[in-house]
Amino acid sequence: MMAHASPLISVIIPTYRRQTEIQQCLASLTSQTYPQDRWEVVVVIDDDSEPLDPVLAEWSERLPLRFTRQPHAGCGIARNTGSSQARGRYLVFTDDDCIFPADWLSRYAEHFERTGDCVIAGRTVNALPYNPYCRASQVLQDYLLMHFNSCLDDAALAVGCNFGVPADGFRALGGFSAHYFQVAGAEDRDFSWRWRKQGRRIVFAPDVVVHHAHRLTFASFLRQHFNYGRGAWLFHHPQVQGAQNHPGLEDHSFYASLFLRPWVVCKGFSAARLFVLLVVSQIADTVGYLSGLVAKVKWRT
Repeated sequence: MMAHASPLISVIIPTYRRQTEIQQCLASLTSQTYPQDRWEVVVVIDDDSEPLDPVLAEWSERLPLRFTRQPHAGCGIARNTGSSQARGRYLVFTDDDCIFPADWLSRYAEHFERTGDCVIAGRTVNALPYNPYCRASQVLQDYLLMHFNSCLDDAALAVGCNFGVPADGFRALGGFSAHYFQVAGAEDRDFSWRWRKQGRRIVFAPDVVVHHAHRLTFASFLRQHFNYGRGAWLFHHPQVQGAQNHPGLEDHSFYASLFLRPWVVCKGFSAARLFVLLVVSQIADTVGYLSGLVAKVKWRT
């Protein structure tokens, strides 16, 4: 089906070597109740060698879908590439391993209509609850959203796999920073920070939900949080955010509350295992952060 000449919403999905996941993601979009002539999907293949074009061409017959590709540069850069080709008034960002309720885009449209020029920060639910590493990541993300978005109408954090933004505002701010080239972590936090520095609002909308099926092993869990640490180093670096007004580190009470969180959400062995994984995640974050200090992680300008 062809996309409307000027769709209201453009869904931007970067994908990198996840052929099964991107097909499941697109399949879930076919059930959206929001009229198909009011939205489009732009898939960005973040790999100039992956043979995904024939697969996506088939999905173009079922969805208002277009796709492009780029040399591997990371999801932030891929999202910028997608936004440069999007035709919608609003951009909605998500990941290739997400699954969507049927009313996902309808809820975004309702929030955009009410808030106009605000970022809409949605919520993510773990789709793999029996994977302990996925569960630990979910608890950590829930804690971050609770901490930074305690005021729904004046939130401070939008998570990259589920947030929407007016297209003009996104482009005026320069999109996701190229400093995070191939660093999978903190580019969404950086964008949220810069958006609010411009005096603009983020609205946290917990009713806008995606189900995230990011399969993790112990090794990939460590790698993920190491990369988060590298991203955090860039995020806190004065040369990235400006020497006069860059974000500071969280204080000790933030981490104390984080490590108490397992006993709030579960009990017994499950709580103890979750505690250990949260500690491991923060150690990996710290190692990643220190790697930036020692090796002076390079960023693109």
